[in-house]
Amino acid sequence: MRHRASAASRLVLAGTAALFGLAAAAVSVATAADLGGTCCADLEERLAELEATAARKGNRKVSLTISGYVAQEITAWDDGGESNAYIHGLGPTQTSHFKVNGQAIVMPGWTAGYMLRIQDLTGNAFTGGPGAINQANDTKNDSLGAQMAFWYLQSEDLGKVSVGKLAHAAKSAAMFTDLSGTQIIDNYTFLAGFPQFTIRSGGDLNPPGLTWGQLAFCYAQSLPLGGDCNGIVMNGVRYDTPTIAGVSLSASWGQDDFWEVAGRYAGEVAGFKLALGVGYSEMRDEVTTGAAVSSQKDTQFFQVGGYAQHLATGLFVHAAYGHEDNNDTLLLNGKRAENGEHWYVKAGIRRAWTPLGATIVYGDFARYSDQLGPAALALGATSSTFDRFGGGIAQEIDAAAMMVYVKVQHYEAELSGPSLAPAATDLEDADFVSVGGLINF
Repeated sequence: MRHRASAASRLVLAGTAALFGLAAAAVSVATAADLGGTCCADLEERLAELEATAARKGNRKVSLTISGYVAQEITAWDDGGESNAYIHGLGPTQTSHFKVNGQAIVMPGWTAGYMLRIQDLTGNAFTGGPGAINQANDTKNDSLGAQMAFWYLQSEDLGKVSVGKLAHAAKSAAMFTDLSGTQIIDNYTFLAGFPQFTIRSGGDLNPPGLTWGQLAFCYAQSLPLGGDCNGIVMNGVRYDTPTIAGVSLSASWGQDDFWEVAGRYAGEVAGFKLALGVGYSEMRDEVTTGAAVSSQKDTQFFQVGGYAQHLATGLFVHAAYGHEDNNDTLLLNGKRAENGEHWYVKAGIRRAWTPLGATIVYGDFARYSDQLGPAALALGATSSTFDRFGGGIAQEIDAAAMMVYVKVQHYEAELSGPSLAPAATDLEDADFVSVGGLINF
């Protein structure tokens, strides 16, 4: 009985103390209110410090929004003589990044805004140079980089003018018509591929300069892009018309110099979701994203693409074509740049079979013809055919703004030329199987 009484007493005392504590807190709050806030200077200082170190939503006139995504893949590969598995990102422009956007109302019908896009290029499977991801290197860390930084002024009636480092008028005009939900993870470029992998010949990695990217080379930017040959962000000025009945037109110009024009359409017609894009670029700027391969440049690139999806069934098809005219540009190695072309088709079905979100099942095929890079030309190649085909399954998870996927890609190629090096006549195929995920924020 004494033990029970003692425990009860302790509970009563604790409860009484808690009540007195609450009463004291209430009195303190009331007193602070009566004192007009002079007692809260320390709290105000702490709030001021927190505001100074935290990201705001913008000032009273210009908004601020942060968005982006994180994307990573695990790829198992087999080049005909070796196999391994790497963890990597999705290359430049498609890689993990965050964007800072904002805008302000200038007057009714007029807005001004800005965009800053920072990329995370760790595990960059695309970039060449020392340490490029290939059979000898499993990772390449290029850290963070500012891909875009521009401001714009927009009128509802007159259109939009943008100035700075930006995506130009024809950038990805054909590729961005892919509305299947798989454009970021699988398209006709090498941004999520392995252009720096050496093609195995006769069981050997020989000749070492013959990579898959040398058979899908774009001279507009001196890069193994495969498709979207001038789709690199550069300094310049861009104008976009207002969108009328789903149609918009764009034009841009960049220093020293290049220019682009493009047209786009998006809409729904008779139960089909449609998207069309066409673009034309002229590039004469000697300074390019990749290493210089010529002292002068005169390159034109044309592209066209489209997408159609039957809304009732989810069946879709996407197709794209591109042609690069290099006007027999003389290269630093004494060879002449060939004209190249590529085309791509993707078909499949997009349906919400589960409560998670849409499931996309697709197959795709790309062909790169005569897109011979300097190293391939140096081996005596005068023509080439590089085929890439595969497919995949992607599952969207709406509750997490996420997608997980698996995709398969098979590479095979042939070279020809009257003086072609013997080592370049027996090229082996390569296979890549990737499992990845992408989450938006």
